Amino acid sequence: MVNDAPILFRVVWLSYVIVASVIWASCDSAARQLDRPTGMSPVIQTKDWQMHTDPTYGFAVEYPKEYVILKEVTHPTPTQPAAVQRVRFQRKDIVTGQFADLEPPMLTIQVFARSSGRSLREWLDSFGLLPPGSEITAVQLPGAREGVKVALRQQLAPNEFLYFATDQYVYGLIPFGPESAKMLTSFRLIMTP
Repeated sequence: MVNDAPILFRVVWLSYVIVASVIWASCDSAARQLDRPTGMSPVIQTKDWQMHTDPTYGFAVEYPKEYVILKEVTHPTPTQPAAVQRVRFQRKDIVTGQFADLEPPMLTIQVFARSSGRSLREWLDSFGLLPPGSEITAVQLPGAREGVKVALRQQLAPNEFLYFATDQYVYGLIPFGPESAKMLTSFRLIMTP
């Protein structure tokens, strides 16, 4: 009996390592899809997901049926830069809870008007969205002229931000939660404003 305990422990430990490796590889694979240099995005299997389309600002994104789009409220303090559109997705069970207003959305999409003449990095830097110590990586999205992923490792989640620029708009995406990687890979520009 004493000799069996270490073997059982090793089997359990090894199974945890395997499960963690599979989960990490899945998340890493989904995150790297946005870094793809060329070509169309792969079709994401999102059975029973819904599509949110915004033809005014030219984007679409899929989201799980267990999520809802939060109603927008006017904030007492304006944000800089001022968003012309904001869409926030949250789980239904969180929305019905008593602390719903304190929980960060699972995905936030903000659209900002962009003046021409400045690069995306210059635009982000002018609003303080490239803080010192942030990891900045170029990413691509069909239809976008430029894309940047900003990671703030010293900050608690949400600590990754994706920005895509067209001639007219900057799209800011803030993922948070387990389904946000799939939602990010489903994000599309449906027209080039």
